[in-house]
Amino acid sequence: MTNENPQNPGNLGQRMRFRRQEKGWTQEQLAVRAGTNQAVIQKIENGKSLRPRKIDQIAAVLDVNPAWLMFGDELAASLPPDAIAVAEAWHAMPEPHKSRIQREILENAPKG
Repeated sequence: MTNENPQNPGNLGQRMRFRRQEKGWTQEQLAVRAGTNQAVIQKIENGKSLRPRKIDQIAAVLDVNPAWLMFGDELAASLPPDAIAVAEAWHAMPEPHKSRIQREILENAPKG
């Protein structure tokens, strides 16, 4: 049983597949429109590529916000571009850097 909300499917691959199927496109059709190939689309949809290079092009042809495609929630879709860039960079960062930076941000964030 999946916990998939049609407005916000679970992960990047599920969101991309959901939107592609809404448009009635095959993986190949999406790939051509996004300037990539079917294998790239397949890897993303199967969860094998978590930080695809073509995410902006894919989001554009799917008519969705790249933040929604990557992160999936309403909050991410409303973040300013600099916050999205930081979130994407943090997501790609290896440990222990990720934990150290997260701790520093949370320690220095305004309380309220």
